Amino acid sequence: MPALPLHDLHAHSGLSSCSSDPGMTARAMLDHAVAHGYSVQCVTDHFWDELVPGASDWYKPQGLAHVLRNLPLPQDDRVKMVFGCETEFVGGKTLGIHPSHYEDFGFIAIPPNHFHMKGFVRPASCNTEEKAADLLVERLEELSLLDLPWHKVGIAHLTTGLVFTEGDPKLVFRLVDERRFRAVMRAFARLGAGIELNMGTFAPGWQDGPDDTLRLYRLAKDEGCRFYLASDAHHPAQLDMVPERAGAVVEALGLTEGDWLRL
Repeated sequence: MPALPLHDLHAHSGLSSCSSDPGMTARAMLDHAVAHGYSVQCVTDHFWDELVPGASDWYKPQGLAHVLRNLPLPQDDRVKMVFGCETEFVGGKTLGIHPSHYEDFGFIAIPPNHFHMKGFVRPASCNTEEKAADLLVERLEELSLLDLPWHKVGIAHLTTGLVFTEGDPKLVFRLVDERRFRAVMRAFARLGAGIELNMGTFAPGWQDGPDDTLRLYRLAKDEGCRFYLASDAHHPAQLDMVPERAGAVVEALGLTEGDWLRL
């Protein structure tokens, strides 16, 4: 089992357009967290701030008033419930949350690699695994330069298959330049950001074949980064991925108590 009590800092309620599941509520998340002895459960719906221009058509309906509909969160003395969000980083200095709203959230998950969003997050010129690997590191570097409340920021799903849906995502991770990646992970460690261990990445069979899935996390650990667990659940059954998969991932990475992000 993990070196710390289980937790889940990235899960979507039915308010996220990618979920729209009426059964996926903050109450359902809390009940699951209590049943499995979690220390923290975070609700992180997709969010693009109306104060930030440039939202995609998909993101426009998911503004502040929309995500605030989950408040007040249900409470239980056994689990810390956190109101968070997953916002979008499209490169440069464009992040889908305005600084005036940083304090509205207890946690901010930021994916650097939603490259399935072509023309929005990913430029058309990024059309090979090699270019996707370079863009991933570039986005991480750009993100590290932003002035954010880093103590409550998570770098979401480094190894999502969405990084290159028309090719081989594992090749993308294999091609990531180690020198540049180590440097940006040192920056995140210094800033205090968390690196997400997204259980959706670790589907059954992830330990078979070349060790591409863990490569980037091992490099991040080497550079002093802290980690957090996430189901990235969109439906209630997916919440089980943390208790079912986290132990093997934590053991493979050799994580200990000092390696965890604490909110």
